[in-house]
Amino acid sequence: MFLSTHPTQEEASSHVASQIIARINTFRPTQNRKFILCLPTGGTPFLVYRELARRCEEGEVSFEHVITINLDEYVGLGSEHPQSYCHFMEENFFSKGKLQSPNIIFTRPFPSPSPYHTILTPSPVDIPPNQSHLLPGHPIPPNTTPEHSCASYESLITSLGGIHLLFMGIGENGHIGFNEPGSSFGGRTRVIKLDEGTRGVNARFFDDPSEIPTHALTMGIGTIREAREMIVLALGKKKAEAVRRAVEDGVNHLCPASALQLHENVRFVTDNEASQNLRETTKTYLMAQVPAEPSPPSQDERHGPNVTLVKRPNRPNALRGSSFNLSLSPLSPREESHQHTWSRPPSPVSARNKANDEIIAVQGTNGDQKTALDTSKHDEDNEPEPPTKTLLSQGKIKINEKLNVKNDKGDEDCQVM
Repeated sequence: MFLSTHPTQEEASSHVASQIIARINTFRPTQNRKFILCLPTGGTPFLVYRELARRCEEGEVSFEHVITINLDEYVGLGSEHPQSYCHFMEENFFSKGKLQSPNIIFTRPFPSPSPYHTILTPSPVDIPPNQSHLLPGHPIPPNTTPEHSCASYESLITSLGGIHLLFMGIGENGHIGFNEPGSSFGGRTRVIKLDEGTRGVNARFFDDPSEIPTHALTMGIGTIREAREMIVLALGKKKAEAVRRAVEDGVNHLCPASALQLHENVRFVTDNEASQNLRETTKTYLMAQVPAEPSPPSQDERHGPNVTLVKRPNRPNALRGSSFNLSLSPLSPREESHQHTWSRPPSPVSARNKANDEIIAVQGTNGDQKTALDTSKHDEDNEPEPPTKTLLSQGKIKINEKLNVKNDKGDEDCQVM
């Protein structure tokens, strides 16, 4: 988990926009390899969308090969409703100039003209309409149920190969998406009843309180946690306690955002007000962490699975030295081949019965042999204490093994001293 705090909401939002642009540009999406970006709605991401649109117009980033997936939607609000999240995205992020009549499920439809605007004016972005997917407030097709829409949405995410970057906010009660307190950490996209506190916060967008939806469709916490990377934006003092519970308290289903502690790559971005309840030691530690920057796509990712790549050599065994060729060592099994065969080395007792002295050795990759046991030093008629076998690796690590004779057949038991 990482933390980035900023003096103002504008600076925090600009930082998030910069992170999104950096991820897209580093990924270098193409027509055959698109970047999957998950987006939120509401008041929190508005400044981020405005900054992304501005920098897209300036040519700093292109969304031509980006696929967007939205987190949630109200049940019962069609795409033409001024307070639907489909309408919000159209007004505040998607480009109206490039819209076409869609024929693909979950593709954003062309909204009918409305005298109502949730926030200011539309922002043109060069994302094709068939590459932005939203949950439908009304089931698609009409004769199905919202549950069918949720199942299809999960299948869509799976077919796209998962989400590369998930951007979202956090609710005052700690909800993420519309996963209210008590939601399962393994939940998938589903219909959920909205908390009364959440409905109260969203009441400012509706003229009539009776129009506030009671249910919503939301991506589940289990689906959210499968994203490769997450950015959580929190703005204002009303989010301060939710941020503290999500970051400092233990993982608890009563604070859904606390599930993000279990994710290996999540970044909280806040203004000073939203981080004011965090302890200074917490902020100092999390801000000092340096998240791993995304690496450019590999050769097989850029050009597809047909490209033949050179495989990495197997990782050497640290206990035996990096220069040892383990495939030649009698201490580890060797793959069968027509050139090499391996059999169990003779026991020291049977070796002593031979006319010529034998040396059992471990051979290194440079062809040298390091003596492990010289059986000629022991007289069979006057048997001393059981001999000690010393294996010398190139790291000069001595491993003493005591050989105890168990029976007349020469069986032995090796015990590491």
